[in-house]
Amino acid sequence: MSSSSSSIKVRFLIEKEEKRVVYVEAGSDFVDVLFSFLTLPLGAIVRLLKKRSGLGSLDSLYESIEQLDVEHLQTKACKEMLLNPRSAAARLCEDLKVKGIHELKPRSFYTCRQDGCLIHYICCFTYSSNVLCSRCGELMDRIWEWKKKTTEEGGVFVKATTEFMITDDLRVMPASLLKSLSLLKEMHIKDTSMLEERVMQFGTKEVSCLLYSFLALNLLGRSLVSKKALTEVCFSDACVQESASFYLPIKEEMVDDEAQNEIKVELILNKKNNNVLYADVGDDFVNQLFNFLAFPLGSVLKCISDNMSSLSLGGCIQNLYSSVENMGLEYFKSEICRNMLLTPKLATFFGYKNQLILKLEEITALTSTVKGSCAKCYVDNGCKTCSSTQCAHGIKESKFVEQNPKSAKGLLDDGGGFVVGCRRFGIMDNLHISLLSTISAVVNGQNLSISDLVGEELSLDKCKALSLLRAMMISKAVLTDVFAPRRKRPRQNSTK
Repeated sequence: MSSSSSSIKVRFLIEKEEKRVVYVEAGSDFVDVLFSFLTLPLGAIVRLLKKRSGLGSLDSLYESIEQLDVEHLQTKACKEMLLNPRSAAARLCEDLKVKGIHELKPRSFYTCRQDGCLIHYICCFTYSSNVLCSRCGELMDRIWEWKKKTTEEGGVFVKATTEFMITDDLRVMPASLLKSLSLLKEMHIKDTSMLEERVMQFGTKEVSCLLYSFLALNLLGRSLVSKKALTEVCFSDACVQESASFYLPIKEEMVDDEAQNEIKVELILNKKNNNVLYADVGDDFVNQLFNFLAFPLGSVLKCISDNMSSLSLGGCIQNLYSSVENMGLEYFKSEICRNMLLTPKLATFFGYKNQLILKLEEITALTSTVKGSCAKCYVDNGCKTCSSTQCAHGIKESKFVEQNPKSAKGLLDDGGGFVVGCRRFGIMDNLHISLLSTISAVVNGQNLSISDLVGEELSLDKCKALSLLRAMMISKAVLTDVFAPRRKRPRQNSTK
């Protein structure tokens, strides 16, 4: 299917009696949308699914950030960055046929509104809406937009000339008659009379585009918790049990023996069942957790699978990642596009330099040079370059440089944390975070004898940080699983 087509067609092969999807046949437009899920930061996934992602304790962590007073954060912009983290692939995903999953205006940015701040060699800009100008301290609220570069027709991540097959559990592969037959046998289809075709066609009209977005969002949600994502999207009455996940602690030998930093954690436990009731932590621990929300899904899957002999997140999203790994480079537009899915980077300034486990690379900050004038004269001249003699302020060349939204001083350096230093925070077992309250810690042990409560001081090292990342994806008792693990037990993903 050509990307220039006026509509998107997805063909479903259905087993009629069982009401299940055998596989789907679709072109690059649909597969690009599926693969783009891997570029989404975890925080963006929670927001898109309205805090009903079913991803362990991520919804609870996200909700606690919503409730956290901005005075505990480095800047107001930090809250926006955590609740709506940017994807490093946002501008590439602008070309996806489905809208509403990725940023609607990824090329929009802000500068200071004051003329005096635009007549210098360096003009700072930001993608966040709550950033103060590093020169005058006023809100940077003048909206600009980078010009869209002309791109070659056809496809975003994969080549537009290829037709694909997608199984119910989101294994993606180039269409093949032999693979089709293999799938039919795999699903024990004995007779073609058991099958029927259903076609979904999405046009360019607004209503049709909204339906496509709704389908994509549903598919994202089901892929995180179910092994039969397509069936559950197609059949709303499908009674499919959500997959159980088993908590498997990270093995010590799987973590390299480089010098490790450790973060102190004070815990209150119920000694009868060894459950963690409450944790007293500093800003360094909270920055670790908050930084996880900026991690792209693809990098999280890679990090966990690289450090565990067995990986089960409950859904089938791992199959999507494995499909990118296993598919030949000839099906992708470029190696760069493939790597955007396998090892997606962070957006600029979303990193944290003291991150214990996954020090993801940030994309190179975008800069733009204006020849022959300052930014103010550039705007006054209709966003056209002019000669140095035309610049009223004598600037021969100026640059737009991105400002760090996390820096209260408007610095251009990167890597800082999100929360104010020297603060203590309290964390529940489900990762709900608030400013530390010793009363809350005691009251949280409701209906418990004080003699049943015990305090311990433990450390978060690289190994436990890996366990923390994985546990928060599947468990609602994260601190217990990481710091007081018992026997292996199933964790049911659940939706509200």
